[in-house]
Order: sequence, then structure tokens, then C-alpha cells
Amino acid sequence: MRNIHLIVSILVTLFFHQLSWAEVKSSVNVMGLSFISSDFDSKEKTNFGFIGASLISNPKQPETFMINFQGFYAPGNAVLSYLNFKEIYFTVALDTDSKIHIGRKLKKWSALDSDWNLGFFQPQFRWNSVAPENQGLTGVFWDHDESAWGLSLFASPIFLPDQGPGYEVKDGQFQNTNPWFNTPPQNIRFQGQLFPIDYNVNTPQTSDVVLQSVYAAQLRFGEKTVGPFANFSAAHKPSDQFALGYSGVLVTTRVKIDVTPKSYYENNYAADFGYREGWGLAQFSLLYTKPQQPKFEIVANIPVFTDSVSWGPRFAYNFRPFQFGIAYLDTQGGEVTEQGPDASADRASLSQRFLYRQAFQIQAQYSEIFMKKLKWESLLQYTQSTKDPFKLIRFHNKVDIKGPWAFTSDVILIDTADDSTVNMNAYRNLDQFWIGVSYDI
Repeated sequence: MRNIHLIVSILVTLFFHQLSWAEVKSSVNVMGLSFISSDFDSKEKTNFGFIGASLISNPKQPETFMINFQGFYAPGNAVLSYLNFKEIYFTVALDTDSKIHIGRKLKKWSALDSDWNLGFFQPQFRWNSVAPENQGLTGVFWDHDESAWGLSLFASPIFLPDQGPGYEVKDGQFQNTNPWFNTPPQNIRFQGQLFPIDYNVNTPQTSDVVLQSVYAAQLRFGEKTVGPFANFSAAHKPSDQFALGYSGVLVTTRVKIDVTPKSYYENNYAADFGYREGWGLAQFSLLYTKPQQPKFEIVANIPVFTDSVSWGPRFAYNFRPFQFGIAYLDTQGGEVTEQGPDASADRASLSQRFLYRQAFQIQAQYSEIFMKKLKWESLLQYTQSTKDPFKLIRFHNKVDIKGPWAFTSDVILIDTADDSTVNMNAYRNLDQFWIGVSYDI
């Protein structure tokens, strides 16, 4: 225990020592959220407030220490509070071409995985389920870059899964306190009759989740900024989402269900081919995932995973100060079925691997600086599933007044069918309006 305290003390000392001279922008933030759908489930409260802080290093001036952190507290709704460490790592230069990074670092292992936030190569921050964000792997990275090729290797004895929305269970019932938590079914057909459900979640030991090995590698060809390129990546790692097995027992007039989350490994392979120039980008990507079947002990109903192949092109065109983009995603395989006495073909599995499997996306971005003091950024993005009845519109704006205020606003609109077979149906009434202000300190 004394050794652990010593190690923690050294890391904290190094953290604040590096923070004292690294170029890190710190700010305090206040945000407001309103759910604007007339069918929003919780009519009692549709408005929420958040106060928080962020620490972000300048990505254009890399130092030996980099951080991208944001934390928010929701007064009166603790389950909505969060800490989001996207990145926090140290860099050691071995020579002019090679570097070692130690910590949590974002990296585009697969363009398809990163652009669509699929979450196979690296974990996702899924606090807001309809707007996930990439988080980095945690461990030791080795990067070697020549003028026309590069190689990256990653290894770690530590694994951190997806960071999902918080939830509460009270008297066997999942509470409707977090709009982004997809509440499991409250009733189940058991022995031919419909009964209410009491849940018990068997939380796994932290060591069983965190102490798992992760390996990844990437080989790159082509110049970094212009010309043709090709990237090839592979990873052997636990899935960033848990497999959920369950057992049900009828007790008088209710069904007691024990839910057991289980970690399982998967192998991921990706390839990106493209061409980039000052005018924009043309790219085609492939992603193959091979999950291993999780092993449950004394669980009657278990998920069954299948291999998947995802592919899609992406095009971007720069017309300063605008950028226009279009992308497509298609997935073959990847279905999740259930096996066990309570499995039902007309009920979606508790375990899911894809939010949506076929979709196209178009977007327009605007970025301009006025009078060297005011920076305006806007993003209008439209995503539609080509298989399921699902549409999402996002409109983001940020006005940064250098010295030191910044103002943001976001609108997220969702349209999907009331169909239990559609993964996004739980979010159909979560139309949102965000407004925020931050102050650099």
C-alpha cells in the first residue's frame, strides 16, 4: 500500500510540474440543456444545468505533456455528472523520427471507426448517447515516422472500456433519472405470461475489467499532408462494450432477473486508402471485426456475436471558409442474437455492437476569424440510416472571443420509428437544445 501511495504521489507531482509550463488552456464552463420534444418522457423536468471545467493542450504546439480533459457537475442530478479524460500522456523523443508516448492518447487507427464513432479500436465517451466522442487507448505507444511511411505499436496491461451514461437501480427497477440511459424492458413474457421485472446487476470486479492486455499496430504509407496514402491497422483487445447475460426466476407475481456484464476479446483489422490535397480528401475505408464468444458461468441466456465487415467512402471539399463533406457506412454481419430458454426472436438483445449499421452523412462546416479577435465556427450535419427509419440533425455553433470568453449552442433533432427492433428508438424523443459559456483562466 505504501508503494502505491508513493507511485501516486510521484505521478501527481509530475502532472502538476508538467502542467505548470506546458501550454494548457484552462477554463470554467456553464451549460444549460433543454429537451424540446413534446413527447419527452420526463415531463416533470425538461431543463438541466451544468457547471464544470476543462484543461486542453494546444494540439498545434505539442509538448512533452498533453491533456484533453473536461468535467461537469449537474446540481440536483448527480447521475448526469461526468469526468471525460480524452487524452492525458507524456512524450519522450528517442530521436528525430521516433517517439514514445505514455498514457491515454487519441489516434486514428481506422478512419471508419473514428469518423463514425463505432468504438472498436478505441473506447467511446457515450454520456450523450446520440453524440458519442472518441477516447484514447491507455498504455505505451511507439511511433516511428519517415517522410513517406510510418509505423506505430501499442501495448498495455490496462484496459478502459466505453464510458456510458450513468444509471440508478432502486428496488429492482431502473430509475428514469438519466435521459440517455437506454432502460431495459420493464416486463417480460415468462412461461407464456407477461410479468413485471425486478433487476439485479452483478457488477464485475474492477480488476477483472481493467487488468486485461491490449495490443495494436499500424503501418502507414504516403505523405502526411498531400498525395495518396494507405493505412493498415490491427488490434487484439477486449470489446469496449460488455456482453450482457441474464437469468430469470419467477417469484410469486414478478420475475427476478440477474444481469451479468462480461468482458470479451475481439480482433479488429482496418485499411484506409485515399488521396488528400489542399482542395480536400477522397477516402475509402474497410473494417473487419471478429469477436470471441464471451464465457458465462451459471447464466441461462447469453448473447451470440457474429463477425462483421464495414466499409464506406468519405469525400471532403474545402472552399474557404467552408468545408463540405459526404460519407457512407455499410455493415454486413455484426448481428447479435440471444441463446437460452428466455430468448425471443422478436426482442432485441440486451447487448449491442452497432448503434446503426447502414447510414449516410452530409455536413457543412464554417470557420472564420474576424478582426483577429473573434473566431466563429459552425457545423450543420445530417445523418440518416439507409436500413432503419432513423434521422439525426445536428447544428453546432461556437463564438470564441479571444481574451477570454467563448459561447456555444447546439441543437440535436432525432426522428425514428417506435419500433423495438430499431436500436435508436429509445432516443426518439431526445430532441435537445444546448447553450453554454466558458471563461479562460
